[in-house]
Amino acid sequence: MVLSYRYLEIDRYVLIKRKYMSSIHTFNLEAIKPQAVCNGGTRSMANADNFPILRGMATYSLHLEKGGVREPHWHPNAAELSYCLAGRALMTIFSPGAGHDTFTVDPGEMVFVPRGYLHHIENIHERDTKFAVVFNHELPEDIGISGSTGAMTDAVLGATFGLSSEYFRGFKRSSKDVLITSKSNTVVTTSTTYQKIPNYHKFNLKAFPPTVQSKGGTVSLGSANNFEVLEGLACYLLTLKPKGIREPHWHPNAAELDYVISGRARMTIFSPGNKVDTFEVGPGEIVFIPSAYFHYIENVSTNEDMHFAVFFNHERPEDIGLSGAFGAYSNEVLGSVFGLQPRVLDSLPKYQEDLFVVSAG
Repeated sequence: MVLSYRYLEIDRYVLIKRKYMSSIHTFNLEAIKPQAVCNGGTRSMANADNFPILRGMATYSLHLEKGGVREPHWHPNAAELSYCLAGRALMTIFSPGAGHDTFTVDPGEMVFVPRGYLHHIENIHERDTKFAVVFNHELPEDIGISGSTGAMTDAVLGATFGLSSEYFRGFKRSSKDVLITSKSNTVVTTSTTYQKIPNYHKFNLKAFPPTVQSKGGTVSLGSANNFEVLEGLACYLLTLKPKGIREPHWHPNAAELDYVISGRARMTIFSPGNKVDTFEVGPGEIVFIPSAYFHYIENVSTNEDMHFAVFFNHERPEDIGLSGAFGAYSNEVLGSVFGLQPRVLDSLPKYQEDLFVVSAG
């Protein structure tokens, strides 16, 4: 009965989304009212509750105002991969074995936090700082240090720190997390106080030399092949030039969640049951593509580049493209499939590996 009810809910959601939005695969993360509005910033969530097509992935858009702090917290059921879109942040990750990692995060850098590791995000920029935060679970759980500490008695806290229980009576007591708070109104001069701090938990995706370069655009790959700490998540930075196309392809072992950084794209997703879904997306929108669904991405602008942060729920996402797939089969086989004489296909290039990014015209 639970499964049947779940599908009824998805069907109802599909009808609503088709009426008001372009596709069941898309969600405008920046257009919705933030679920959390705090003194210090906001958080907008897309998870299985409001975007039911999601499976094995979810995302948050996190905005931190000057002095804003995402409180120290952890996720019991999900790893986290965050991509810095703007501003500058300081992060601390506290891990098993009393590991302390404190480092800066700048635009274009991504940070991996394993499941259950305590971490915080602090805006150290003069203006707002923004992150796209992705999880490898459709309903990521969250426990903050304020709510969890507030659930304990003064006597327990006193014994833990070797202090009297009276010491903790002035602490704000609540089992509800603060989530985001404002540290102070003082502006930290980042250029002198915080130099760029390296750490094995972060990876400069934007600065990494593109693995794929063509007339159509570039792809910088952030997977466990070059960012070894990753587990259960990966991220590609996709740039398509005008008329650039990410060739039709699929990922056998991973679902895909796209975050549109800038520009506008046209996409088609071909799903089981011969369902064809074509739509356009712009900045702030996300797109979810289930594992092994056939799809492509095209820059529809005639004069501007398009930028996507493409997330996967596998640390080494696999890829099969149409260009290489055609090259794997004989003209006789392809001719029988497409109703053509084999000789007609003699001029079809037999690529032995995928082109990945191409250019129309």
